[in-house]
Amino acid sequence: MDEMKTNGCAEAKMPRRSAAFDCLRATACLFIILMHTARSTQLMYPARMTVLANMAVSQILINVQYWAVPCFIMVTGALLLQPGKQIGYRKLFSKYIARVVKAIVVFGILFAVLEAVFNPQMRSWPVFLGGVAEVFTGGTWSHMWYLYCLLGLYLLLPAYKKIATASGERDIRYLLIVYGVFQSLLPLLGIWNIPCGFYIHVSTIYPFWLFLGYYLYTWGGKVPRGVYGAAALLGTAVLGALTYVRVRYQIPALDSLFAYSSVLVIVQAAGVAGWFFRCSGDGFPRVKKALANIDSHSFGIYLIHMAYVRLLYKYLHFDPYTLGLAGVPGMLAVVAFAFVMAYVTDMAMKKLPVFRSIV
Repeated sequence: MDEMKTNGCAEAKMPRRSAAFDCLRATACLFIILMHTARSTQLMYPARMTVLANMAVSQILINVQYWAVPCFIMVTGALLLQPGKQIGYRKLFSKYIARVVKAIVVFGILFAVLEAVFNPQMRSWPVFLGGVAEVFTGGTWSHMWYLYCLLGLYLLLPAYKKIATASGERDIRYLLIVYGVFQSLLPLLGIWNIPCGFYIHVSTIYPFWLFLGYYLYTWGGKVPRGVYGAAALLGTAVLGALTYVRVRYQIPALDSLFAYSSVLVIVQAAGVAGWFFRCSGDGFPRVKKALANIDSHSFGIYLIHMAYVRLLYKYLHFDPYTLGLAGVPGMLAVVAFAFVMAYVTDMAMKKLPVFRSIV
């Protein structure tokens, strides 16, 4: 406790609100399904993308959802980087890392089996074994990238916790600024083909999200909730507008703005997370209870939802554009189906020994 007072955590830290974490993760989970559905729609029906409205709408649905995965990482940072949270090496490897490794292996093999089901040309032992080998190479289903990312963050968590424990608000703010400038702002020079020789010795933006979650949860209570909401709405609006410009006028240089390292996504995701972290414990108890229930299944839903999206698109050949309105009603129907089925599947997996320790 004395250490917390020394670095300024005790005075500024928000009271713990587990409901805020539940609501944020559950909401992010739902929007991730929408993002993946829109992307799968593009891949499965490229001929539909020749219509400007179809391409613009589906791409906007993808590009304005980049906040969701960073919010999952920010919750992890808010929870695990707290100085009072004790995580020894044994607990780190036996609980956190083991769970992610098992998820990668078990679901990587499961998805290789499903690929053989969905694709007759893959029904041979050499092709199937190649799919299993992709568990190591990272070539399994695309949404599994998050698990590899999470594993890397967990492996460095002891070092990150030492930084967080020994740092005050000013130190963490400095770290975020350095990360933001070198991992988000300077890469934007590529839009104008301006090379930059300056760099720092990190390779991804994801530790930034981890520390940003810790910072917002610990000291973000100083910022009014409305400011967070405005940042979330502004980031979303600008991302949507620039996506239309990118699609309408074919400007590939704008693609760097649609990524987890984008400064616009930082504004958007920080706004969303900050808004949820500022949620009070009162009001809308039924909504919060429902979101908490979804959150208790969110990891399993994330892992398995793509199986049902692929089922509709690859096996049943459902075309969302048959329902009109640039495919939006059809994609929302896919999201609803994938969510419900993934939720039910997760409930079933929790009863099976091979999956229970994962989901």
